[in-house]
Amino acid sequence: MSESAVAVSEQARPADVAAASARRWWILGVVGLARLMVILDATIVNIALPSAQRSLGFSNADRQWVVTAYSLAFGGLVLPPGTLAPAAGPAASPAS
Repeated sequence: MSESAVAVSEQARPADVAAASARRWWILGVVGLARLMVILDATIVNIALPSAQRSLGFSNADRQWVVTAYSLAFGGLVLPPGTLAPAAGPAASPAS
């Protein structure tokens, strides 16, 4: 490898590091926002549940089943994309 090629590749490195750092902060922000939405969603469900219980006429024991069913449905919709993501490879990931 010539000296000029080595010098050019060494100069390009700080820009790559800066881009990777910016990408990591962006990913952290997206993950943090997603976590906030999950917490907010669970809070809204728990606040709305007594009103739904009165309207639909189910007992406190049945209300626990509603929470469990909601959690299972939510988990069932979250897991498949996480399981299928490695099949897409790192090129499809926003972290790459």
